[in-house]
Amino acid sequence: MAQTTEASPIMQQIGMLNLRINDMMTQLNAVMKAIMEENAALHKENSELKAKQEKTGET
Repeated sequence: MAQTTEASPIMQQIGMLNLRINDMMTQLNAVMKAIMEENAALHKENSELKAKQEKTGET
Protein backbone atom coordinates (compact mmCIF):
# COMPACT_ATOMS: atom_id res chain seq x y z
CA MET A 1 0.00 0.00 0.00
CA ALA A 2 2.80 2.43 0.82
CA GLN A 3 4.24 2.04 -2.67
CA THR A 4 0.98 2.92 -4.44
CA THR A 5 0.53 6.13 -2.43
CA GLU A 6 4.16 7.11 -3.13
CA ALA A 7 3.96 6.17 -6.82
CA SER A 8 0.88 8.29 -7.47
CA PRO A 9 2.56 11.72 -7.09
CA ILE A 10 5.55 10.41 -9.05
CA MET A 11 3.28 9.20 -11.82
CA GLN A 12 1.53 12.57 -11.82
CA GLN A 13 4.88 14.34 -12.18
CA ILE A 14 5.87 12.00 -15.01
CA GLY A 15 2.55 12.76 -16.70
CA MET A 16 3.11 16.51 -16.32
CA LEU A 17 6.64 16.20 -17.70
CA ASN A 18 5.32 14.17 -20.62
CA LEU A 19 2.83 16.93 -21.41
CA ARG A 20 5.55 19.59 -21.23
CA ILE A 21 7.85 17.53 -23.46
CA ASN A 22 4.99 16.99 -25.90
CA ASP A 23 4.30 20.75 -26.02
CA MET A 24 7.98 21.51 -26.60
CA MET A 25 8.17 18.89 -29.37
CA THR A 26 5.11 20.44 -31.03
CA GLN A 27 6.75 23.88 -30.88
CA LEU A 28 10.03 22.45 -32.16
CA ASN A 29 8.23 20.82 -35.08
CA ALA A 30 6.61 24.16 -35.97
CA VAL A 31 9.98 25.93 -35.84
CA MET A 32 11.64 23.20 -37.93
CA LYS A 33 8.85 23.43 -40.51
CA ALA A 34 9.28 27.22 -40.73
CA ILE A 35 13.05 26.84 -41.10
CA MET A 36 12.65 24.25 -43.85
CA GLU A 37 10.16 26.45 -45.71
CA GLU A 38 12.48 29.46 -45.44
CA ASN A 39 15.40 27.31 -46.58
CA ALA A 40 13.44 26.15 -49.64
CA ALA A 41 12.53 29.75 -50.49
CA LEU A 42 16.16 30.85 -50.15
CA HIS A 43 17.27 27.88 -52.24
CA LYS A 44 14.85 28.91 -55.00
CA GLU A 45 15.93 32.55 -54.82
CA ASN A 46 19.59 31.52 -54.94
CA SER A 47 18.97 29.36 -58.02
CA GLU A 48 17.15 32.21 -59.74
CA LEU A 49 19.97 34.64 -58.95
CA LYS A 50 22.58 32.18 -60.24
CA ALA A 51 20.61 31.71 -63.47
CA LYS A 52 20.29 35.48 -63.87
CA GLN A 53 24.01 35.92 -63.22
CA GLU A 54 24.86 33.30 -65.85
CA LYS A 55 22.62 35.06 -68.39
CA THR A 56 24.23 38.45 -67.78
CA GLY A 57 27.67 36.87 -67.91
CA GLU A 58 26.99 35.28 -71.31
CA THR A 59 25.88 38.49 -73.06
